[in-house]
Amino acid sequence: MLVALLWTLASALTGAVASRAPAQLKNLTLTALVGKHGRSALECWAMAPELVESTATGTVGALSYGHIGMTGNSSYSLFTALSNAGLHNAPTAQYVMILTGSGELSFPSADPADPCLRGNYTVVAGDILIAVDTADVSSRGHNSVWQAGTSVLQMPFMGDTPNHVVLHEGGCHKPHM
Repeated sequence: MLVALLWTLASALTGAVASRAPAQLKNLTLTALVGKHGRSALECWAMAPELVESTATGTVGALSYGHIGMTGNSSYSLFTALSNAGLHNAPTAQYVMILTGSGELSFPSADPADPCLRGNYTVVAGDILIAVDTADVSSRGHNSVWQAGTSVLQMPFMGDTPNHVVLHEGGCHKPHM
């Protein structure tokens, strides 16, 4: 009788967790600005290891990714007016967290004489990018156009790029999980 009761309770709890966390939510997915063949491009990364259900005070039951890693000398930026950053590389490998507002990322062609930018990708509040298209892997970088009122937090990696698996070329589909 006790075994049957425990089995029923365990099944109910498993069902409750499953109903809160749909099966497709296994990994945090982040769009990464990378250097490929000397040019900046987008990839969708599944961060490793998988998300887990938090047991920590204040976040109990939330899906959690506790492997952000060490970051250093983070900075906050607020774009008070529409801002076109022009072509640039990530100054260092880093997370870029969009806190408010939105922006558009675009990329130059392989031909340095071609002034056209292609492949617009919109980022909005709540998005987290990984920017690793540094000058040593991308000759021309990417362009960022930020809307007025957009704020971002840049958090450089201390050490290696976080563990991940590349899911596909191009930015991640939203939502990012």
